[in-house]
Amino acid sequence: MNTHLFDPTEFAGAHTEDLLHHVEEHKYWTNQSIPHEITFEEALDSWNQLVYAPLSDAIRDFQLDLAFPEAGHGELYLWVSRHWHYMKQNLNREVLAREAVLDFGTRFGRDALSRFGFFLKGLRA
Repeated sequence: MNTHLFDPTEFAGAHTEDLLHHVEEHKYWTNQSIPHEITFEEALDSWNQLVYAPLSDAIRDFQLDLAFPEAGHGELYLWVSRHWHYMKQNLNREVLAREAVLDFGTRFGRDALSRFGFFLKGLRA
């Protein structure tokens, strides 16, 4: 498999295997809801549009990276993606990417001021 599917600057800190696993999970769940099987390439495109881009955009829009300076963007994406999945499972409803980013910042920001800032952003969002 081509390991250059993920731009190292865009996915800094993330292991290729973890990203491939995310795409494979997306492919599996997508195939559960349609009558045919999509290819890996189709799954990668879909994952980019429906999962990675919205979450990555929300991370950038709310400057979540400032609360986690030790993490690369790819690593932070994986953390928030897991949190997003957890929220959808526990809330038993659709959760927007921006909700997941704000909740992650509120719960796990580096200090109380950072966490409170994300809480306030959530009130305004």
